[in-house]
Amino acid sequence: MVLSRENPQQLRAKERVDLVLRTTKDILAERGYSGLTLSAVCERAKIKQTSIYRYWPNQTALLVSLISFFEEDYQSRIKALEEVAFDLPWREVQRRLLEGLADYSIENPWVYAGLAAVRGDPGVTARHQQTLEFFATRYAHLLKIGGFGVRGEEEARISFTYVLLLDSFMFAFGRVGNHKEKQIEVIENFYDVVTSYLAPYMQSSDDTTLIAVS
Repeated sequence: MVLSRENPQQLRAKERVDLVLRTTKDILAERGYSGLTLSAVCERAKIKQTSIYRYWPNQTALLVSLISFFEEDYQSRIKALEEVAFDLPWREVQRRLLEGLADYSIENPWVYAGLAAVRGDPGVTARHQQTLEFFATRYAHLLKIGGFGVRGEEEARISFTYVLLLDSFMFAFGRVGNHKEKQIEVIENFYDVVTSYLAPYMQSSDDTTLIAVS
């Protein structure tokens, strides 16, 4: 059996990519998107600016890479929630989801700056749209576990709106900073909004009112 190995050059390239992304996150968290420049990243990471132009010609490209990182990184948390969702009322699943997103935002302070950027940089908007569509499909499975009774085009529409609410939640949560009371308030407010939005479409035993969906 032949094992595939990365050669030293590939390893160095991977290490450099990881370094650039870590540095980008740090600068976003500290200075926001307006403070994210290639020169700032290179100065902090102690690498030559010419060496990263091939992969990241500008700050937009750096943020797009972080969006891709978030897609891959957060999937493990969704899978973990799916594993317990079968044994929980769907409303409790939504609370845990919001709390998990809040924890992720606290652990990754660059997320708020990234969300602010996608609302102001047209170059990132299209990639952000793809991410919303990706998570709409991904979260649809979680909703079905809880009794989501809609299918077809209507399913896609509702799932996408649902993900827009989650996206707005992360942005709102990031805006309040480290104020614990305000963080709790944001979670509770969005819990009410999200569950109220989903309730008409959920068919589960923890609801008093069920709907018939073909």
